[in-house]
Amino acid sequence: MRTFGKILGGFAVLLLWCAVSADAADGRIKSGLEPADIVYTLAEGVTVREVTYYSDDVACYAKLFFPKGFTSTGGAPGVVLAHGWAGTHESIEKYGARFAEKGLVAMVIDYRSWGKSNGFTTLANKSLQARSRNSDAQRYTRGEFQIETKRTRLVPMKQVEDIRNAISYLQGEPGVDGDRIGVWGSSFAGGNVIVAAAMDARVKAIATQAPAIAGKGTRAEPFHLQGRVLDDAIRRARIGQGAQIETDYIERRMIDYETKQLVAEFRPFHQLQHIGDRPVLFILSENEELLDNKEHGLAAADVLTGPKKVIQIPNTTHFDLYVGQAFEISANAAADWFKQYLGAPVRPAG
Repeated sequence: MRTFGKILGGFAVLLLWCAVSADAADGRIKSGLEPADIVYTLAEGVTVREVTYYSDDVACYAKLFFPKGFTSTGGAPGVVLAHGWAGTHESIEKYGARFAEKGLVAMVIDYRSWGKSNGFTTLANKSLQARSRNSDAQRYTRGEFQIETKRTRLVPMKQVEDIRNAISYLQGEPGVDGDRIGVWGSSFAGGNVIVAAAMDARVKAIATQAPAIAGKGTRAEPFHLQGRVLDDAIRRARIGQGAQIETDYIERRMIDYETKQLVAEFRPFHQLQHIGDRPVLFILSENEELLDNKEHGLAAADVLTGPKKVIQIPNTTHFDLYVGQAFEISANAAADWFKQYLGAPVRPAG
């Protein structure tokens, strides 16, 4: 049996014993989320509002969760929540609801081209317009054009931009203290929020669940384009569209082959040095099957120099964290982390 507290590389790893999911209990690995897994109930007094935020002029969807007793003249801390690989806001709304129950304002987002957000829009005719219409002297051109919109485009750095633009939106929300903003990300978004925080000093606290924090052991040098990745980059540059591939971590969706290159170039581990003394919470599944905790979450925590905490939930795999008792532990731990480092949340009236 493992000890309750274990010292690894100078940071504490808490092992929280909990009931496991039925899938884990009978030896099956939970491979995704079912509709029943994302159902939640709003606590008394928690309110919700759907909003539109803009990321590079693209209209993006978000859902705001407000705690009981929230007023537009208060000064509540806020948290932006980002979904993982090929997911949508629906898979993480229950975390936003829990954070609001705990007194935080939570903004659960869809990245550009995912969920309810608009897609990437370009001219359907990819050839250059007439020279007279591409004059720099005329900044805006209005007229009738045929356009095409692409959905399910997975570009890590653009997702980071979406998180940062959501932070800007949240800072402008009356009643939110713009100096007390945190970010939460799960799975692939666990790396996204690390990069967002590394680039953006407005982030005051970070929580990352089952995080993919790639880059450990790789040199700080450019990714070497070769083989099919190089062929696809050439094709995109010459005809405007590369190959497509299917991904199915949650639902089967088509994404561009370019994602292989862009993920290889995306190395959140190299950005940890820019986190500084800001607090970071890592929530891990003990039996993580999609990545190696020792190379991702545990390795990241080991190099950070500020306040940090690692919670490993035993007898759980990647998707177990989203349901049952594991969800209760992970959601409450993250909410408490933000309450501790962002300051006092909203206190319910009465």
